[in-house]
Amino acid sequence: MKNFPLLLALLLTTPLSGFAQQTAAPLQRTIPSVTRTVQIFSTLENELNDAVQQRNNGVIDKRLADDYELRTAAAPGRPTPRAEWIASALKQAPFASQVQQMAVHEYGNVMIVSFLWSLDVDAASPLAKNIFVVDTWKQVESDWKLATRYVAPADAQQKTVPGVDLSGINTKKKI
Repeated sequence: MKNFPLLLALLLTTPLSGFAQQTAAPLQRTIPSVTRTVQIFSTLENELNDAVQQRNNGVIDKRLADDYELRTAAAPGRPTPRAEWIASALKQAPFASQVQQMAVHEYGNVMIVSFLWSLDVDAASPLAKNIFVVDTWKQVESDWKLATRYVAPADAQQKTVPGVDLSGINTKKKI
């Protein structure tokens, strides 16, 4: 008990000196790390996108499941089957694109992959510049096949959906 005041003083000053050091140091920016599954599915998504742009039917066939279908927000009750999607995709003029803001959710041999797909297209193009994509990938033997793709323009009218609070997000378009 004789050393109690000394111990109490030491305990009280240690956190304060640590706090002073933390606030005096410059703020460090945290860069999020990419998970292993995001790396894997970024590679697969880009491989498929590149195959379409390069008209590489072998890779397209390898990456799409036999029962692949595309579903759009514009026509949710009318899926586009695999053969029709391939024919339509190969008719379009090639364009550069970028996969961003990817998230991957694992459910055994099924992966749900969502991302923002930014297309480098001019204003006259009928294609949206930014598309929100949700892909369902399934494992077939030791490989991954894209089974279903759900898409919607991400920059259409800047509207929201129930359950989303956009108050902290800048929703104005950049010029």
